[in-house]
Amino acid sequence: MTNLVFFLAIPAALLLMLVLAGLRSTGEGAGSTALPGDAEYLVRLPERGLLDRCLAPEDVEFVAFLNSPPLLRLLLHERRRLALAWLHQTRREAARLYRLHIRSVRHAAGLRPAAEARLISAVGLFTIIYVLIVGTVWLYGPFRTRAFLHSLKVLAGVLLNLGGRIADSISPNWIPQVSTQ
Repeated sequence: MTNLVFFLAIPAALLLMLVLAGLRSTGEGAGSTALPGDAEYLVRLPERGLLDRCLAPEDVEFVAFLNSPPLLRLLLHERRRLALAWLHQTRREAARLYRLHIRSVRHAAGLRPAAEARLISAVGLFTIIYVLIVGTVWLYGPFRTRAFLHSLKVLAGVLLNLGGRIADSISPNWIPQVSTQ
């Protein structure tokens, strides 16, 4: 039963992460216009292209073609280490930004509790997704995790299209009307 919950929770959390990532705006270069004194407020996430280059399937195909199991094990071990280091650096940057936010709003007069609650829930969701991805990379390796995330993204697209088609097919006559009498 625990295995079933574990295998259902990971795809659900990763699917949620993909949906949230799709909704996020793509303003990665927005910090370049900041003043030099505002360097602490810049987001310094590791480069996504670096992770993509580290996880290029061409390298694995080449090493597999050489038919050297020790070399393939070494490559997979190093790629797992690089992927985990990239994830760890991302988590450290997120934690730094959260601590900066806490320091910034510690004595703020116009603090909005609802916004702070949303931020805490976003940090909690980030932490849960981080732990799930790190666990998946550690157990299955970065290449299988990447393929798994890609299949989840495709599945999310299929479900989105299916949900849209179902919503479009519902006739307004099928929805019960509430009488105000």
